[in-house]
Amino acid sequence: MNPQMMKKVISIIVSIILVIGLSACGQSTEKKDITVFAAASLTESMNEIKDTYEKENPNVNIVLNLDSSSRLRVQIEKGVDADIYLSANKKHAKALVEQGLSDNESEFVKNTMVFVTPKDGKIKSLEDLIKPYNIVIGQKEVPAGGYALEVIHKLDSKYKGAYEEKVLDNIASRENNVKQVLAKVLLKEADGAFVYSSDVTKEIKDEVNIIEIPKEYNTEAEYRACILAKDTETAALYEYIMGEPGLGIFEKYGFEK
Repeated sequence: MNPQMMKKVISIIVSIILVIGLSACGQSTEKKDITVFAAASLTESMNEIKDTYEKENPNVNIVLNLDSSSRLRVQIEKGVDADIYLSANKKHAKALVEQGLSDNESEFVKNTMVFVTPKDGKIKSLEDLIKPYNIVIGQKEVPAGGYALEVIHKLDSKYKGAYEEKVLDNIASRENNVKQVLAKVLLKEADGAFVYSSDVTKEIKDEVNIIEIPKEYNTEAEYRACILAKDTETAALYEYIMGEPGLGIFEKYGFEK
């Protein structure tokens, strides 16, 4: 083989090696998608967890599905792919465990309820809820809706006079998730609504009035987590969410450990 031909052969071999090398590099940087189904009330905190975790783990892409815990549970039961499930109550997480879709469920944060009105709203106290106002809560099967009904029932013992019945009569709509409930107040389409204390973020605090619910009449929302996938990347993210890094972010947005 003459020198010129030898150079051509070497050039071809080098080109092939470079192509293979670049291909291998491309494969090594391919991101792992991890799908997290999370209660709508976790929207702000999970968006921050997503941003923070992805910066620390550039090989991971977190896909968030944010809705009511009940609707997310139904999607999982119907076979929609999810790796981690974060529910605003124990009921829905426990149901997945009982069906064998997860090995266990664990509590990670807590929340409480408040009543909010538009900034110029006429409702000034919980006692005012028996007056002819339009009140919004979540649907009964939605955790925020169930918790709202619990609070109304407890307040009945404080105010008497068929308080619970009158308040329930004033419920104008029952929304699919707590963010939709809050939106009704922000858009001034409702006189007031029961939402989580964590929903009143700094971005909207100046747009609403908050009526606190006394502890003895409030209810404690227990958030539960399930891991549905068994790969190491999902396990690492789950540990991050359940550990100090994740809990620190949840606390920042008004949740309690």
